[in-house]
Amino acid sequence: MPDMTFETLTADVSPAVPIEGDHVLGGWVCAPDAFDPGAPRTVVFCLAGGRCTTSYFDLDVRGLDGYSMARHLAARGFVVVALDHLGLGASSPLDDICIVTPQVAAATHDHAVRAIADRLRTGTLVDGLPAFVPNALVGLGHSMGGMVIVAEQAEHGTFHAIVVLGHSGDGTWEALTDDERLLMEVAPEDRELAMVELARVRARGLPPETARRAPPGSFFNTDVPRAVKGAFGAQRSELLYSCALSTMIPGHTDAEKAAIEVPVFLAFGDHDLTDDYEGNAARYASSSDVTLFVLRDSAHCHNQASSRAELWDRVAHWITTRVSRAASG
Repeated sequence: MPDMTFETLTADVSPAVPIEGDHVLGGWVCAPDAFDPGAPRTVVFCLAGGRCTTSYFDLDVRGLDGYSMARHLAARGFVVVALDHLGLGASSPLDDICIVTPQVAAATHDHAVRAIADRLRTGTLVDGLPAFVPNALVGLGHSMGGMVIVAEQAEHGTFHAIVVLGHSGDGTWEALTDDERLLMEVAPEDRELAMVELARVRARGLPPETARRAPPGSFFNTDVPRAVKGAFGAQRSELLYSCALSTMIPGHTDAEKAAIEVPVFLAFGDHDLTDDYEGNAARYASSSDVTLFVLRDSAHCHNQASSRAELWDRVAHWITTRVSRAASG
């Protein structure tokens, strides 16, 4: 793999956070080392799923190479930025992590993306990365991170295209408590306050019988090495309870999906948490271009699957042919 620029970064998101204080999103940028500032360059902004940090996109596995989606995409000419959600990882900690609803997560990420794009244009993001004008901004989210990307695009129009990996609108009705199920009777725009209170209940610890139990094999296919599972477990963080609860409510972000007009690349594993691939693609009813891809031999954590490079190559090809060229033209 060619040499790359890999540097940590932070972005001030204080104006987008609904509590006082200084707040940043922390993460990193990965870019080709051989860099022509005049060449068209697309920037991919990555958001991880529940309990995951930016390491999901750059997993360090002892004794094994090739588990970094970020470096794979950078080797194909993209600039990749990954940021931790507010309250997690390298981002600012919070006393009450339940305030981070999908709307708050989307607003803070949008604020960071716009600030980082400005710093790329002026060459002030990190040392070693010359100034350039991005020809397209692409949002890429896995699982709960995909839901945040969806909310962000619908509410803020942040990106020229989005890549949604493993996020469906199916929800998990059987894992909701009776009080949480009542949220379905509340208009989506009015659910946020009630959802935060119920998320705080989850954060304090639910009885074991109400905890979500995914079927065996839903997260990793049987051929995923133990070392990879160990590395994945080592990077895990706290859960964004309000965002996680949002993914459990069937159809909670259907209105946001239906409002998105930019191209969408939607991917699932063939042993993912849903098998309603076409039904989930149909939720993006206003998009000008919806591409559906099902990754073979993969459960929910696609970046750890033996077939992961097939997904990464398809994403790279899609961005190049359907997004970057259209933006440049």
